[in-house]
Amino acid sequence: MPAASAQIGAEPNRAFTRSLAREIVKNLVAIGQLTARPFAREKDGKKTEKRLDLGRTPMLADTSVLIDGRILPIVNSGFLTGTLIVPQFIIGEVQHIADSDDPLRRAKGRRGLDVAGKLRSQKANPLFSVRFTDEDPSEIKEIDHKLIALAKRWHGMPDGKHIRLVTVDFNLAHAARAQGVRVLNITDIAQALKLSLVPGEEAAVRIAHVGRERSQGVGYLVDGTMIVVEDAKDKVGLEVSVIITKVHQTPAGQLFFARLQ
Repeated sequence: MPAASAQIGAEPNRAFTRSLAREIVKNLVAIGQLTARPFAREKDGKKTEKRLDLGRTPMLADTSVLIDGRILPIVNSGFLTGTLIVPQFIIGEVQHIADSDDPLRRAKGRRGLDVAGKLRSQKANPLFSVRFTDEDPSEIKEIDHKLIALAKRWHGMPDGKHIRLVTVDFNLAHAARAQGVRVLNITDIAQALKLSLVPGEEAAVRIAHVGRERSQGVGYLVDGTMIVVEDAKDKVGLEVSVIITKVHQTPAGQLFFARLQ
């Protein structure tokens, strides 16, 4: 009986999640149609289409950067300016994720839709704006390939010369750069903001757990950078002063080795 009750309770929650996601998408699509769709004009009795206005220093958003969410505080801080262009097929992909039966994917999709809405309505950064477009290279099936194709197409427009693709997707970033598309990878920004320490420098770190090697303790700086401390196995849970002895560069960033002061 309890299992049946849990299942009955889960269905309304799932239905509510999907209903909420569709409502957010409906609002975003309506705004996109008003702000980015080419308008038809009459000229000599014939209709001509106005080309998409890319805005100032345009950027093209992918699915991952909306779901990741870190772009929102970056924009609100004023460090990112320009016009973020969000294709409707990207919103559709995020909605598809929000409709997933998997709770984690569903939560990520809802966050992506929420971030898109907050980016559009933010007022903290007057030098940043969002535009939606229904332009879609329908002959291309893969979402990533669509984005690269749009970036290359818009690059040929006068106001799209410096267009950049904004993402946190490592593979998409490399594929885009290989085809001459400029990329802003939020992960690169995060790595650039990590603390820089040199051997001999002092630091304060809280030992979180023991290390792989005997007697080692492992701690983390405020930005998440790992420090492996010798002879700190018995210091777990304590904040200690250490001296950096070695800096090791990894694909994920820097790894510091230290000894107790």
